[in-house]
Amino acid sequence: MNKTAFAALAEYMDLLLDAICVVDQRHRFSYLSPGTQRVFGYTPDEMMNRSMFDFIHPDDHQATMAIAQKINSGDQVVHFENRYIRKDGSVAHILWSARWSERDQRRVGVARDISEQKRLERDRESLIARLEHMALTDPLTQLPNRALFYDRVSTAQKRATRDGTGLGLLYLDLDKFKFINDEYGHATGDQLLKEVAQRMASAVRATDTVARLGGDEFVVLIDAVPSTDEGITTVRAVAEKIRLAMQAPLRLPHGEEVVTCSMGMALWPQHGDTADTLISQADEAMYRAKRNGGNQLSE
Repeated sequence: MNKTAFAALAEYMDLLLDAICVVDQRHRFSYLSPGTQRVFGYTPDEMMNRSMFDFIHPDDHQATMAIAQKINSGDQVVHFENRYIRKDGSVAHILWSARWSERDQRRVGVARDISEQKRLERDRESLIARLEHMALTDPLTQLPNRALFYDRVSTAQKRATRDGTGLGLLYLDLDKFKFINDEYGHATGDQLLKEVAQRMASAVRATDTVARLGGDEFVVLIDAVPSTDEGITTVRAVAEKIRLAMQAPLRLPHGEEVVTCSMGMALWPQHGDTADTLISQADEAMYRAKRNGGNQLSE
């Protein structure tokens, strides 16, 4: 390797934000441009004649070795990413372009620090995730909202059609919510709704979905129930678990309250093809349960 030739270009290379690295077949650095310190956090002298694996993040050793062997075989590699540990202990995300120099029997690579870009990407993904969560989640109870519930119903219908199963839907309304909300204020009402939401969510199966439509109205999608009469038994069993979960008193600011719920049920496809139809059917059944004294399921 003609180190003098590289050194003559060093003055111009230092203008680059990237680092130019030359590595021998034993993976040892034989040349590093002045931009090395900006990229890796070490001076060129601190990295010279040392293995690149002394600096690469341990979790990236295997992938980097595979790429190095590929380059040694004559392939040119662009846009390969790995991580280096800087001198101060921070992690640098590096984007590489590299090729094999047959004449010099060395790999020549250009390294660009993309750590800030990676951070911005993570921030953007986090923001998108938060916005999606806000768009699909009830802000008070953190349960799925109406939009997400409808999407879950649509997905469940497609799966049930494929598997030859059915779906169940429960519509729930709290029996004492209006009285407590009016008597003790909205803050107490909000706490009640949050406590109730947790109890409902913990009472159903992991494959089911509890959602809040608004006010004290909740719906439960019971996924993959038998399409026979056994499906009714499955939905009844889920409803009973919810009813029993509501029997223990809720601890509210003014004291303890037992808040039961009235429930109505509907089955797909027996009672309708759409989420709106099923909700309407279950809503009517729920009002029958409420007229009969509440704390029960009506079919």
